[in-house]
Amino acid sequence: MKKQVTLAMWGMLLCHGTSSAQETPNWQLPALQATTITWAPCSPTLVRASAFRLGERLRCGTMSVPLDHHPQAGNIDVALIRVAASDPAHRQGAIFFNPGGPGETPMHYLPSLAQYWDDAYAEHPVHGTKKHLSAQFDLIGVVPRGLEGGTRFTCTSDAQSTDYNDIVADSSPANVQRMESYMRATAAACRANPLHRFINTEQTAYDMEVARQSLGEPRLHYLGFSYGAWLGSWYAATFPERVGRMVLDSSMDWTADWDTNVTRSKEASQARFDRLVGEPAANDTDRYRLGADVATVVAQVEGLTFRVRQAWGGFWKTPEDLLGALIVSDWLRVEPDISIETLIARAQAYRFHHEDAVDTAIRNAVIDQPWRLFPGTHQPEPFALDAVDSVFSAVMCNDMPYNGDTAHHQARIATLARALPTVNGLGLQYHCVYWGGSRAMRPPLSRMSAAGDILMVHAALDPTTPLESANAAFERSATTHLLVAEGIDEHGVFGFTDSACIEDTVGRYLLTGILPAGRKYRCAATPAAHGGPERGFTHPGRAAALRVELSGMRSTLIPVGGTHL
Repeated sequence: MKKQVTLAMWGMLLCHGTSSAQETPNWQLPALQATTITWAPCSPTLVRASAFRLGERLRCGTMSVPLDHHPQAGNIDVALIRVAASDPAHRQGAIFFNPGGPGETPMHYLPSLAQYWDDAYAEHPVHGTKKHLSAQFDLIGVVPRGLEGGTRFTCTSDAQSTDYNDIVADSSPANVQRMESYMRATAAACRANPLHRFINTEQTAYDMEVARQSLGEPRLHYLGFSYGAWLGSWYAATFPERVGRMVLDSSMDWTADWDTNVTRSKEASQARFDRLVGEPAANDTDRYRLGADVATVVAQVEGLTFRVRQAWGGFWKTPEDLLGALIVSDWLRVEPDISIETLIARAQAYRFHHEDAVDTAIRNAVIDQPWRLFPGTHQPEPFALDAVDSVFSAVMCNDMPYNGDTAHHQARIATLARALPTVNGLGLQYHCVYWGGSRAMRPPLSRMSAAGDILMVHAALDPTTPLESANAAFERSATTHLLVAEGIDEHGVFGFTDSACIEDTVGRYLLTGILPAGRKYRCAATPAAHGGPERGFTHPGRAAALRVELSGMRSTLIPVGGTHL
């Protein structure tokens, strides 16, 4: 009964307050021209220290492009990063790369990707194509406008900043009002920056095309993760005749709006809790004593203190996580002012469970979480978002119309919080209500059909951009192909498995343009494991470290402790 009511409420919210991706009437393609890209050694402030192992192959650049490509209105500097092909004699071209966001920069990830591909064992049946890709292609990152390296866009105000607790963990009227104040402050601070109208996916897609022209590349080959798939689809609809081999990994649904994507992510996060925590606990009541069915286990979360819900929300992985959260919640009720040092010391000495393995797992879960229980005390100061959060805030509001007033979005969030109590509130911002309207002109998505084959790859259990979103985009995009990695919940698939049906298929497509017959493929996948050359990499320790760096590629829906996911 609870699920039926929940689905009905979601249906009303999606119909009333959100809309599918809207195309701009009378859309026209602007005239774009090549420009000069100024290349130089990368600054240590822009790339990780490990990037400099690439030596002369690594370069950072800037180009001056119109602030508004359609129509022109001044200029803005956009940053680029390039890793040259390791075998220039056999160079095929360039692969453009976007790691997601919106707001993530390829400056952080592209050098790691290049080194990861470099380290692959050339003849390996799973990972070998990566070595050939690094040898035969330059890797190019066009940094989304507004980020470090180019003209920075930041949302700042002299008004005193506010702060609010996670809105799912704390739905009190006072916290709802604090969130409302923060939404207004975000929109006001961003709109005070005259660049705010020009930070959007439309303009970034044009920047990518200017870069392609300026580099003299006949086609734009592309690898984009999460929001990077949203950007890739926008480019493909804008410049279908220029698309080469395009891989869209862990896609947002580019045919739907922002709130639809966020709602699906929250549903998937709750389903992940049910699968990883609720079902194992309900199936072993003697061990966990959390309830005989999933609904009863979920109800345990609703009884936690908001600090504990805020700390664990979206991070649940095992029944032991919930057992630890319940005990810490009891401690905080008795001693709300406990210090982090005292809590950790208590956890190290406490006997959580009579079974040694379960006891150790609970203790580890508790010790891993304390920093989230003790967030820094908010100090009143002028409102300021960094460039990453500022770009995210602008793209979210500029890309398409944002429907619904404040009351609608507060009701929507409250409904989601009641229906999905184990999730967090990241991505539930509604500052776009106060933005003044979207600015981007979206090309007709039907134009993508002229782009030729586009390969989508997606984990079947991705809790961040769920398979439902990939399927929806796939069904409305006639020339896409969808490769589903069964059995894994990775957000970001290519490079993160040890399965030839994923790694070799995607790598071979980027290398040669060849795809299996048909449009939709499924295969059992296993997450990438560490090991020697038989695992596919000549320096397995380094490859594992690079893979960890790359796993930081995020969408706006992955909990990492900030406003971004």
